[in-house]
Amino acid sequence: MDEDGLVTLVAADYEVVIAPDIGGSLRSLDWKGLPLFRRARTGHILDAACFPIVPFCNRIAQGRFVLEGGDHCLPSNFPDGWHPHALHGYGWVRPWKLISHDASSIRLVHDYAEGEWPWRYHAEQHVSVAMDGVRMHMSVTNLGSGAMPAGLGFHPYFPGDASAVYHGLHRSEWKTSADGLPLVLVDAGEAVDWWQGAPVISRVVDTIQEGRAGALTIRRPASGLQIEMEPSDALSCTGVYVGQDGDFFCVEPLTHPTDAINREPERMAMLAEGQTLEASLRIRARHIPVEDD
Repeated sequence: MDEDGLVTLVAADYEVVIAPDIGGSLRSLDWKGLPLFRRARTGHILDAACFPIVPFCNRIAQGRFVLEGGDHCLPSNFPDGWHPHALHGYGWVRPWKLISHDASSIRLVHDYAEGEWPWRYHAEQHVSVAMDGVRMHMSVTNLGSGAMPAGLGFHPYFPGDASAVYHGLHRSEWKTSADGLPLVLVDAGEAVDWWQGAPVISRVVDTIQEGRAGALTIRRPASGLQIEMEPSDALSCTGVYVGQDGDFFCVEPLTHPTDAINREPERMAMLAEGQTLEASLRIRARHIPVEDD
């Protein structure tokens, strides 16, 4: 760990910089000196290259839910501000403890017993770098006496440019409200590319896609890069965010859709005391022909 609290992992052509104290987040992920994820420019979690999502995915509407007779209300957990909905769990806004690391791997843990989320849990994050790519593995274990709803996800940010194309086959996609809550699930009948090959910035969305089939691919011809993300089977949903300015976009492998705890609680893992949910993601890159803007 360097004097700024950062840990750098290197193997073959991959380099990852991790900040345990900043939500256990990646600050960069490069291949042959090229950024696969955006590079953090500040020490803020919202400037991350990627952060862990645990113990629930995306939004819980107004932070409120009823489960097994209990009425729960989570306060806003948005960093340095306020958000109407509980968002992305608690791992991204808490420091993670560095347990071990070497030149190409790291193990981090995050223990939660603070009371806003009604259950105590233990989360672990392992990142390893090898010749065949970067592997990220995460788990969450219920430490409480009652069943805990649980979800996991990874929240990478990609540099935006007019050439970038996101290709991920999914059967359905949510139409959402202005604040990102699900309204209507549109079912294509089979897994399809919802962009139909068009640049990712051609659609402004904050959505969840369901029924993933295969890997998720980001092509950036202006940089001569193709990035492939291989989520584990548990990560059956994909969050996609593309803003108006196009400076960046997000493609987030997730275990369950937005506000599942209210809409479809059976979509979340229900962990008995001592039970664990696991998920993993592998990221690889290769060169493709460079195209002029």
